[in-house]
Amino acid sequence: YLINLARADLPDTYLFQQASQSTDNLDKSDLTQWDIDPPYHTPRPLDTPAEACWTENLVQVIHGRQFQMEKE
Repeated sequence: YLINLARADLPDTYLFQQASQSTDNLDKSDLTQWDIDPPYHTPRPLDTPAEACWTENLVQVIHGRQFQMEKE
């Protein structure tokens, strides 16, 4: 699973592009909690389409932020 995940292309979305261009483009108030290793101490997410969309957006932003930090 991890090898397939590592081989996956980075997203080509607006959120990823914004996060990868500059960390100034982000509201970073809650992002630092994702810098630590799991388990994350957050409530169990709701099983809704809105939550799935939020999670996908978070993944794109985290990937973009990591990409930007690696370029620096």
